Amino acid sequence: FLHLPRAGGTFVYEVVEKFFPSAREIGYHLPREALPKEYSHLPILGTVRNPWEFYVSWYHHHHTSTRYSPAKNALICCVSDDRKLDFVQTIRNALNLGVNDEKLDSLIQALPDNFDYQKKHIPNLTKDVMRKIRGTGIGLYTFRFKQMFGHADDVFFCRVESLRSDLMAFFERIGVVSDNLRGYVLGLDKKNISEHLHYSTYYTTDLAGLVLIRDRQLVERFGFTFEGETAEKSRAATA
Repeated sequence: FLHLPRAGGTFVYEVVEKFFPSAREIGYHLPREALPKEYSHLPILGTVRNPWEFYVSWYHHHHTSTRYSPAKNALICCVSDDRKLDFVQTIRNALNLGVNDEKLDSLIQALPDNFDYQKKHIPNLTKDVMRKIRGTGIGLYTFRFKQMFGHADDVFFCRVESLRSDLMAFFERIGVVSDNLRGYVLGLDKKNISEHLHYSTYYTTDLAGLVLIRDRQLVERFGFTFEGETAEKSRAATA
């Protein structure tokens, strides 16, 4: 399981930890390229989230969490001007890191040269990692997705909006389903969530359009759309 931040990973992690006692953690938010070769034959599980929703969750998580001090989180401090900027300004900066050399240089200077994947609650970014976004024109979320999963053609992805059923589909595929596992997954409360309004209420028209431009690769790959609160309520009522 590759744990992409702010994409339902805490839920999956808890399920794996509870029902698979032989599982071992070899790194926190460890990217695919860092996986030991002895595990290369195993199926890979990942999670993915609507980019518009991701940025809202990411912003609120880092603005309300007490686990992330400014000294430990150069990324959020850089794009939010030490948490002084509002959502629209902060996310615009995050979306434009690949084309804003001045902002990117400031971030790279603040990042460490190396990272210990055994440590938690600090962003697993280094100077060399972030240099790769320069000139790409992709958003922060697409960049992190690529960093975590690589080409990702053989990864089984659970979408946040259908996380429980997708996770059960993965367990069925690898032949490990039990009644206890099914009951737990379908009944477990959401984990590590950020309290906020429907994601659409945070966006201006221009910012929503910028997400579509910068994260178009993921939008098109997974068929994500920008849904208003009314549409979301209607879909939930008929689900």
